[in-house]
Amino acid sequence: MSEKRKQDITEAMDRLFTINVDGTQISAIEGESVLSTLLASSVRQLMKNDYGVKSGPYCGMGVCHCCHLHIDGKHKQRACQTIVKPDMQIETGRNMVQEQGGKHG
Repeated sequence: MSEKRKQDITEAMDRLFTINVDGTQISAIEGESVLSTLLASSVRQLMKNDYGVKSGPYCGMGVCHCCHLHIDGKHKQRACQTIVKPDMQIETGRNMVQEQGGKHG
């Protein structure tokens, strides 16, 4: 069962499907970005930056790199520039630098 979207202004008229975000199924609409899907489902803190600090989207258009997520097995994918697909697997809060024991800065 998918989580009901809370932030849509109007009822979705296009094809609905679900994606998996951190083990939870959420509703998505064909043609929208991963970022807009997450925001419509009240997911705000998307990632941990290379210093381990939680952050979220800033510009929403691919310039700031603040919405990088682990999407379908690929790290640091821009949520604002990635179109949702049925059964997409998304992990928030992952940090490749920390996972590999590296230090940044």
